[in-house]
Amino acid sequence: MKGKDIAAILNFSAFRPEPDDPSAAWKRRFPHHRAVFFGVSKQTLSVHPIGKRNVIGDPEVIPDAKELKEPLENLAATLIPNTDGGWCGISLNSRYVISLETNLSRRPGSEEIVKSNPRTVLGGRYERGKRYTLTHNPETNSSILLTCDEEFIKKIETQFKEAGFGVGRVCCGAYVLLLHILQTINASKNPEKPASAFLLVLCEGSVCALVQSEDKWIELRSRTDVYEGSDIAPAMELIAPFQSRLPAGMPVVVAADTALPHLEESVAAVFDGHPIQNLSEPNLLWNLMAQN
Repeated sequence: MKGKDIAAILNFSAFRPEPDDPSAAWKRRFPHHRAVFFGVSKQTLSVHPIGKRNVIGDPEVIPDAKELKEPLENLAATLIPNTDGGWCGISLNSRYVISLETNLSRRPGSEEIVKSNPRTVLGGRYERGKRYTLTHNPETNSSILLTCDEEFIKKIETQFKEAGFGVGRVCCGAYVLLLHILQTINASKNPEKPASAFLLVLCEGSVCALVQSEDKWIELRSRTDVYEGSDIAPAMELIAPFQSRLPAGMPVVVAADTALPHLEESVAAVFDGHPIQNLSEPNLLWNLMAQN
């Protein structure tokens, strides 16, 4: 056994997942690595450098980035030398669907099986050429289903790789934030006190809203490319119809990809009489990606 092999065992690096293993957490694959996260929207590209201790650097937004080839080539020259291996994570903010489904297969491990053999889990809902991610409601027969176009993901991955980046993770930022809210509001619930809330996600122009009433998922609406930058007025117009359908006093829990100015005031103006809980914080999405 070579000396470097012994050292790898002694410092546990031999037991780390491979960098290109998306099933493992980012922090386990890239401990103390410099990297970069990207947000890919319909028209823009956001850039978020990650330091050795998973500290998020100042973001940069590239407008008019509908075609990624040229912007990525321009960014690669400065970004890749400041990373360890050129590894990146990507949040897709366009070309996906988040839907509420019922009576999907609950066979053991179905939330993982749907990623490799979706037909066995989705049955008649399966579409060829799609990638899926699934979260079951543990209390009811409903599920949240994320659907992405396979060719679109492959195209994005190819463009980043051709620019010299290593793609360590591709995810949907809105879905990540939705799960974050669900975990937060359901962390302390119990059979005697089921959880009810209106969940609202804002992620780089995308919006997702979910009504949870006494642990049951009642209604979900998801749209991409709704607003630009910090101007969330179009998003408030989109979710305003929920106001008349929410039970009196139901909490509204919101999470944005980062801290947005006047977010709580804007949500409170639409949902008058409902307590507002804002889980947003600077770089929330990118911190979640760096840890998971």
